[in-house]
Amino acid sequence: MEIESRKIYFSGGSSYIITLPKKWVEEHGLKVGDSVIMQIGKESINIIPRTSEKSKKEAFIDAKDMEFKPLVRQIISYYLAGYDSLKIKVYNEDHRRAAGLASDILMGAEIIEDLGREVSIEIFLDDSRLKTKDVMERMSNTCITMVSDFRSALRNFDRYLCSTIILRESEIDRLHFLALRQLKSAVKYQDVSNLLEIDPGKVLEYRTVVRGLERIADHAENMAYSLLKLGKPVPDFCNITEKIVGMLKTSNVALFRRDADLAETVLEEFDELSMLGEECYRWIIDEDVEEALHMKTILDSLIRIGGYSADIAEIAINLAVPE
Repeated sequence: MEIESRKIYFSGGSSYIITLPKKWVEEHGLKVGDSVIMQIGKESINIIPRTSEKSKKEAFIDAKDMEFKPLVRQIISYYLAGYDSLKIKVYNEDHRRAAGLASDILMGAEIIEDLGREVSIEIFLDDSRLKTKDVMERMSNTCITMVSDFRSALRNFDRYLCSTIILRESEIDRLHFLALRQLKSAVKYQDVSNLLEIDPGKVLEYRTVVRGLERIADHAENMAYSLLKLGKPVPDFCNITEKIVGMLKTSNVALFRRDADLAETVLEEFDELSMLGEECYRWIIDEDVEEALHMKTILDSLIRIGGYSADIAEIAINLAVPE
């Protein structure tokens, strides 16, 4: 990075002007009359050429030597990298199934053409309609209802509630991938950052929250499966589950309100969570071995959800600090 000193000139009655380096203007293909983007901070101004606007990205994947799961992961990787169009050369039915599964789990991805040997996937997303904050709020609300419903299922052993929790985990995955795609694009393209209303300097914090919510949904799904295998209510876990539901709700409210004081209450409650957990662990030791394993899985996941709630609360405190 080169550093230059430029004089400030007075223009008209209300404006100040500085000149741009000729080399920089030419390197970015700018000319008289073109516009640039100014990212204005309290202590600095970044000038960005409009050539940084996101253009359509296309990719070709030859799946010849790939198996089912690696191909799914490859398609997801291109989605996260911001690609809008994928052509996949397929060689067997597993390749075609991989393309179909990827399009199902990725928000806005659709198979628009299947020519037998080549499958085309297009990504149809309108960032102006679903901003990253909206995605995070949907993830947050869904995770809260998943854990709240699990609390009810613990008390009365409700198979239907457990099944709905498991189904909702897939929706969290879709939102998770969408948020990661948006955050990556916001770092790279200023116009995307502006459209999504994302501060590029906060992307790391947003990514941590999104990842935490995705893991909470995974643990809720694991708890639902374990309760179904257990086949009976566990009312003795209701108190700790109630506490964790409260922590999860409070941490997310603190996050979106950027309320540091509210977030601190979650961290205080997390410090008390270990004692409740120890009481429950001592209680399950006396159970049948198989039942104790399922209960331990549930309890482990509850503690982890409490930990992720504390992580979100810490992010809320960081975001609440004035610029």
